[in-house]
Amino acid sequence: MSLKNVSIRLEQRCQVKHLLVFQHQSGSYRSLLPVITEHVRTNLDYGPEGQYEFFRARATHPGAVNANFHSFHNQVSVTVCHVTKMVKFGPIGQLIMAQRGIGLGPSLMARVVGWLTAQRIPDYGIEPGSLSPVDASTEKDRLQRNRFYLAFGFRLSNWNGTQTSLEVVEGSFTADKVGDLSVPTRYQDRLQDWPSFELNLRDERWQGVENLSEHKLIDEWTYGKSWFGRKLLKFWGWPIRYATRHLHPLKPWETRS
Repeated sequence: MSLKNVSIRLEQRCQVKHLLVFQHQSGSYRSLLPVITEHVRTNLDYGPEGQYEFFRARATHPGAVNANFHSFHNQVSVTVCHVTKMVKFGPIGQLIMAQRGIGLGPSLMARVVGWLTAQRIPDYGIEPGSLSPVDASTEKDRLQRNRFYLAFGFRLSNWNGTQTSLEVVEGSFTADKVGDLSVPTRYQDRLQDWPSFELNLRDERWQGVENLSEHKLIDEWTYGKSWFGRKLLKFWGWPIRYATRHLHPLKPWETRS
């Protein structure tokens, strides 16, 4: 059975292992994407025990139908055969991210390559995977896509071998063996485990509530000043804008107990 067909079957059997968070800056806001990793090792009901292994990292997708996760997009996976000693990267088809240029693809690939290299199978071969032509519609997009694969140690070529490396528009990515792959330092910590993220988020929220409470006390003090008093404060260089936040009802997350 080909590793492509094995991947299709293993996708139905894998179990969620970890919940993570991907963060990226979107203008003046910080956007978050939940990410899960999934894993299974099985013989698919025949062959040696534990012959096949499957690992996947995938993020939520805004275009998924009646679900949080898309069947193929916003994910990177790898299938391992411990009998033939070959691996194949997925998903089926090509790597496609819903939003490009935010670092999601490298972050997911880093998690998958990191898992694969930790399995101590450096001599396993790698079956070629297809490059997405959608990501090469302009020269800038093509260079970005190709540098992404090259950064992890993959080798690129077109279908007849006349183009390699950064030149490739349509073709494949591969490497001689798993030991040739590595995770660049800049991508190693882009995904944060949920427990540590939740702890940091709790601290941020507590600090935010404290700061807002202090601002409301200042608002209440300046609100009670006369027109002349405010003018005088402004003349003296009062740094905080006048507001009436202290008059607004408390929101549920403002409780500090």
